[in-house]
Formats: sequence, structure tokens, C-alpha cells
Amino acid sequence: MTRHIHVVTVLILITNIERTFGLNPPEDVKLVGSNLQWKPGEVNDSVLYSLQYNRNSTKGEWLNVSRHFGTQFNITPEFYGAVFRVRAEKGNELSAWQYSNPVQCVNVKSCVPVVNLIVTPVMVSLTMAHMDESLEKEYGEHIEFNISIWKVVNEIHQKVQSFITNHKKEPMKDLEPGQTYCFQVEYLHYGQRYGNATEKKCVVIPETPEIVRRNFWLSCILTTLFVSAMCGVFIFILIKHHKKLKRCLQPLQLEIPDHYREVLYNGFPLQACPSPSSQSLPECDMITVMENRNEEQNDQKEEQEKRSFA
Repeated sequence: MTRHIHVVTVLILITNIERTFGLNPPEDVKLVGSNLQWKPGEVNDSVLYSLQYNRNSTKGEWLNVSRHFGTQFNITPEFYGAVFRVRAEKGNELSAWQYSNPVQCVNVKSCVPVVNLIVTPVMVSLTMAHMDESLEKEYGEHIEFNISIWKVVNEIHQKVQSFITNHKKEPMKDLEPGQTYCFQVEYLHYGQRYGNATEKKCVVIPETPEIVRRNFWLSCILTTLFVSAMCGVFIFILIKHHKKLKRCLQPLQLEIPDHYREVLYNGFPLQACPSPSSQSLPECDMITVMENRNEEQNDQKEEQEKRSFA
């Protein structure tokens, strides 16, 4: 009895599988230019085709793109790097999925060169690379790089200079040290623009070692000349105006009043000062004695003058 149940279960599964994948899958799924194309597995106008894409076919989630009756799909730039899969659908019947190759630059006209700007005191160069090898394989030497260069002065763009090359590394020549230059690269296909231009890269061109050494010695010479000139000017002023300078540098001559001069020349009167313990005289008695002494001296002078007149 168990064996019969197993046989019936297997037959049901086989029937469901045949019903689910009863349609022939699309054939020859491929990328042609900017189109994804395939051939119908069955000649039937009522067959729908379901299209999905994934940017990482091994891990990412498959996202729906469209369900339509046609056998091609126009690829836009946002699908770069994606993988498509297609299957046929008719009612409850489905076919197996058929997969395409990844979308590359030859399938979308939006790729830009991969540019790296190398700046050293000796040389400035641009290195270019492709996002993938499809353009080089498809067009060979007919795909070229168009390099544009312009100088920026006070945030104003000067005249743009362009040149075309097949090389993946180009040295930039005749650039003025200390100036700002901007660079931009785009593809050319048979002389026509292909894809988009890269973002501009701007850089200040460094000075070469020769210019650095020359500027150093030039600054040393100018500094020496400046110091020598200042010393010469100072010596000339000193020689020409030495008398005025000597007069200005002499000390000031102050006139001392006569009564101060007498005190300085004759000295202070020698009188005993009261001891600190004595309270008989106030602190200003010493000044009083000095004033009396001065009055006595004045009286003596007046008497001497009278005698001389007599």
C-alpha cells in the first residue's frame, strides 16, 4: 500500500513539473549593441516573456523588468554590469530561465574612461583605462581618448586645449609651475564623441627642483643686497648728521637753585639730634634748627656787605 502511495506521489510531481515547465525556453539570448535579443522557443503569439535582471547573479536578488510579447529589450545606462534572464509564460505554463552575458560598455553609450592624475615635482601625467575590455575588443584602435586641458586664473577658465591619443599614459608638458590646471577625458569613436566625459580633475602644478633651488638662491641674494643697502644708508646718515646725533645724545644740564647748591656745597649743620626716648622736642625741630641756621648765615652776609660799603 505504501509503495502505491509513493508511485502516485511521483506521478503527481512529474505532472506538475511538466505543467509548470511545459513551454520551451527562449533561445539564443544575447546582447546586440544596446538591445537584449532572443528567439522564441515556440511559435505562438500568445506567449509572454518575463524579463528580470540582477547586478550580482550569484548573491543578489532578481528584480522584475517587464513582461511583454516582443523578443527584444532596449538596454539603458543604469543596467551597466547587470545580467538578464528571460523565460516564456503562457497561463500557468512556464519555461526555464535563459541567461545573458553581463552588460558592458559596448552595450551602453554612457561609459567614461577611468582616469588617474599623477602629480610629482618632476612630471605631471594622466593614465587612462577602460571600465571593461568590450570597447577595445569591438573597435580596436578606432576607440581613442580625447584629453582636454585648461588653465584656471582667479576662478576664470582659460582657453581649452585638446589632443587625441591611443596611449593609456600621457605626460602633460609645457605647464606653468604654480598655476592651476584642469583635465577632462572622453571617448572618441571614429572621431565622434562616445559616452560621457569624466569629471574634471584640477590640480596646482608644483615647482620643479631646479626652480626651487633657483628661487632659494635668488631670495638669499636679494636678502643680502637689502641688508647691505640698509647698512649703507645707516652709515651715510651717521656720517652726515653725527654732530646732531652727538648733541642729542649729550646728557641734560640742569640749573640747581642757589639755596640747594649752598646746602650741597656747605653740608648740613652738625647738631645733636634728640634721642628717640626724649619727648621734649617734636619731630619737626630738626627742620626748625636748619631754618634758624640759614637765617643766621643771611644776617652775617648782610653785616659783611655793610662793612664793605663802609
